[in-house]
Amino acid sequence: MAVAKVALSLSASLLARIDRRAKKSRLSRSAFVREVMERTLLQPHEDEILRKARHIYAEVGDEDRVLSEAFLTLAAETLPPQPKRRRR
Repeated sequence: MAVAKVALSLSASLLARIDRRAKKSRLSRSAFVREVMERTLLQPHEDEILRKARHIYAEVGDEDRVLSEAFLTLAAETLPPQPKRRRR
């Protein structure tokens, strides 16, 4: 992987936060910033995949619900009548 160096202007407080998180993650500042940027750039793609998956699962859920309701109706027709319970 070819590497290019870049210069960024960051506030002192942001740089301090980056350094703390990088240290906690046991990464260099450069590696930490690179990972955060890569994840951030992938996020819209991952969000789109999750949105599509939720849509598909919702459709499957609707189909399963319709099938279950139809099955329950058929199953109920095959059961013997239940004696009525007396109210106390």
